[in-house]
Amino acid sequence: MKLFKILCTVFLLLTAVTVYASPGFREVCGQLAATDDGTSVVAGEEGWLFLKEELQHIGAGPFWGENAPAATRTRKKEYADPVPAIVAYNKLLAKQGIKLYLMPVPPKALIYSDKVSASVDPASVEQDLAVYKEFYRLLEKEGVSVIDLIPLLRADDPDKEKLYCRTDTHFSVTGLSYFAKEAAQKIKESDWYDDYPKTSYRVSSQSAVIQGDLQQMSGGQGQGEEIDLAVVTQEKTGKGIESDPASPVILLGDSHTLVFSAGGDLHAKGSGLFDHLSKELGFAVDLLGVRGSGVTPARIKFYQRSKKQGDYLKGKKVMIWCFAARDFTGSGGWREIPVAP
Repeated sequence: MKLFKILCTVFLLLTAVTVYASPGFREVCGQLAATDDGTSVVAGEEGWLFLKEELQHIGAGPFWGENAPAATRTRKKEYADPVPAIVAYNKLLAKQGIKLYLMPVPPKALIYSDKVSASVDPASVEQDLAVYKEFYRLLEKEGVSVIDLIPLLRADDPDKEKLYCRTDTHFSVTGLSYFAKEAAQKIKESDWYDDYPKTSYRVSSQSAVIQGDLQQMSGGQGQGEEIDLAVVTQEKTGKGIESDPASPVILLGDSHTLVFSAGGDLHAKGSGLFDHLSKELGFAVDLLGVRGSGVTPARIKFYQRSKKQGDYLKGKKVMIWCFAARDFTGSGGWREIPVAP
């Protein structure tokens, strides 16, 4: 009996030491983000690269309410809390008859925490996932509909290794297809959807080699990253999809709405979120994407469009607002922006 008690005590001590020796994910992210090595990129496991700003966001922990001033990167602390601005924007859109769906892109490091550092305690990652669940529940209570992709992206799946680019800040074509399907599913529940005219599209598989933005930021050394493309074209003409300003659906956001659609340094055309959302719906959406933050600049672009074109908001039914979750603590802060003059 004494031997059993001794063995139990030793086991508990060893367990405690193991837990203590394994750093929490938030702690690891904070430490990596604070590394002063002259670059904005962190090299993780197996060639995976991560943006320091994203790691800093995760390392900040809860980022709304009383925690907002300490978590945010903006110098103007009165704009630190994202909740008031999001809730206000939702109400302004509702007055125009537009249903808002907030669709943040989860931090790449949160989905691939094992690629950030092999020393991370897996149990601690769940605590950081809970931060977003709590935040989205708060927004839902305030009347804001949120499309939360974290559970789907974290699920065991054969394509999990392909959801985000290894050397780029953005999701992959495989990853963005999940976003397109989830957003389309919500939109298809609308009472106007069935009667709206549809177009048929086809998808062709291709491959490409890219130099990810993170790879370029870190000096551009090493081989390019091979990725799979799924190019969407119109079935009748074989042409790509063009944004439709008269579409009832608006896709608003940052470069996640442009990557694999805009071409050039955004890698490809015809394979982006815009293309796949349009394909899933059966009609082209109205794309209002910006390079940089999808928080304030994107909303300003939408306001300017509605101000310039007096009838622009006529017939608008849904807005999908998609941007990197790290912008919840971004340097631009969260200002209240009007929808219409």
